[in-house]
Amino acid sequence: MRNYQALLLSIGMFIVLFFVALKVGTISMSISELFNLLFFQKGTKEASLILFAFRLPRVLSACLVGICLSVSGDILQKITRNTIADSGILGVSSGVAFGAVFYFFLLGNYQTSLSAFQSISLMSFGLIGAFSALSLNLILSISHRKLSMFRFILNGIGIGSGFSALVTFFSLKINADDYSRVNTWLQGSISQVNWEKVVDMGAWVLPSLTLLFIFYPKLSLLRFSDTHLETIGFSTTFWRVFFIVLAAIFICASVLTAGTIGFVGLLVPALTRLMFFKKQQKGYLYGLCFNGMTLLLFCDLCSKMLFTPNELPLNAMMGLLGIPYLFYLFLGQRKEQQK
Repeated sequence: MRNYQALLLSIGMFIVLFFVALKVGTISMSISELFNLLFFQKGTKEASLILFAFRLPRVLSACLVGICLSVSGDILQKITRNTIADSGILGVSSGVAFGAVFYFFLLGNYQTSLSAFQSISLMSFGLIGAFSALSLNLILSISHRKLSMFRFILNGIGIGSGFSALVTFFSLKINADDYSRVNTWLQGSISQVNWEKVVDMGAWVLPSLTLLFIFYPKLSLLRFSDTHLETIGFSTTFWRVFFIVLAAIFICASVLTAGTIGFVGLLVPALTRLMFFKKQQKGYLYGLCFNGMTLLLFCDLCSKMLFTPNELPLNAMMGLLGIPYLFYLFLGQRKEQQK
């Protein structure tokens, strides 16, 4: 498959899932009714309320979360030169969740609607949690000025578990009436999103995504050895820190909107690499974004419809897809070792 064909396939799958997610729900809409509401604002007040107040912000937030998790996974994999690196595996998502829950603990109660100052403060706490997890992992994984990737992954799992324990502890200290909402959010859910959250998330994601598109060639160079890059005057430290900050922003925006969702940053880059030629990476980043949005839309649709009127947490839905992939990687490595 040529790269332009792969990109067209990614775009086509996204468009189909986008309109299916808007159409399907407890109250289903016909295609003609959906298009009349979207493009001509013609329809009943009830259908208009369902579409514009509930479904559209949910679908858009799923798209943004899918982009954030996919590109952050790709960034971490290229920085660490490890194809199984992911925000969940490295403990970064748990660090963000801890920062957010600690903020709610200090605030006194969980709030679904935040002022601009509170939103920035919450993002700051999330970033502090992300950098704390990542810095601790780097400190524990560097020996004799060299980063051990085995220890980096192993320590990340342990740090993630430690931060998850702290998240559980502080979430139990939050107001009892708000605990159920916090718990639902931590398990991965976008059922409570609104336009305000979509706008807040977009304000962080879109500028960061623009920077990523501009400087993405620099990220691709980080797959080469530091010694080789330094001989051509490439500042590996500066660009590694730059992309780590971008990845932390993407992860924070995702976790603060939808909670901790695993495996997306692991699955989507691997799938996109299979679709695009390695020698011709043009369009890869676009495909990565579209595939991330498609996967999140699919998982959210399944979590919403499988056990109606109850919803399956997004983390559980992603686990159904991600765990078989881990077994596939494990079996593939065993076959390579036996050769």
